Amino acid sequence: MEPVLTLQNISAYDGTGRALLPPIDLTIFPGERVRIITERPRFEALAEIIGGLREPDSGEAALDGQVGYMAPEPGFWKTMTVLDNTALPLMADGVTKWERRDAAMDALESVGLDYAAHTYPKSLSLGEQRLAALARALVKKPALLILTEPTSMLDEKETERFVDALTDRWEKDGSAVLFCGNGIIPADKTIHI
Repeated sequence: MEPVLTLQNISAYDGTGRALLPPIDLTIFPGERVRIITERPRFEALAEIIGGLREPDSGEAALDGQVGYMAPEPGFWKTMTVLDNTALPLMADGVTKWERRDAAMDALESVGLDYAAHTYPKSLSLGEQRLAALARALVKKPALLILTEPTSMLDEKETERFVDALTDRWEKDGSAVLFCGNGIIPADKTIHI
């Protein structure tokens, strides 16, 4: 089986020359769940390198497939419905409006949030906002899903609902998952940076 992600000696420095991300080697295979224990800025630098938004200062990164990213703050457009917010990642790919909406509805259904598709983000609870953000990260059917502190600030019931939705997706589509956060989400391996 070929890896979804291979990082070899990846590092990053901040604007002052201090190490933001110390050298890291990491290989992730399809369906694997990897927890990174580190400070949030380090994880975000790693996510930016994996997603192609930042060049590493050293090392090489190889990604086989698309990345879906869920930030700690959802960043929804307040004037767009949950369905349209979920469909946003498909706009840059030239996907037609109707295909985007179908894919977004499928993603919302997959996390149990299809009932909220035609509402606006401000009407959602924090847990529902996290599920909508997860659906948006999944809409392109990524090979690798990156989650930054996905259950922070959620109560026990909302956390359980989020973890159940995420686990259900892992079992159905086999995406690899890289995340930073607490130990509530099950992981196949844990790495300290």
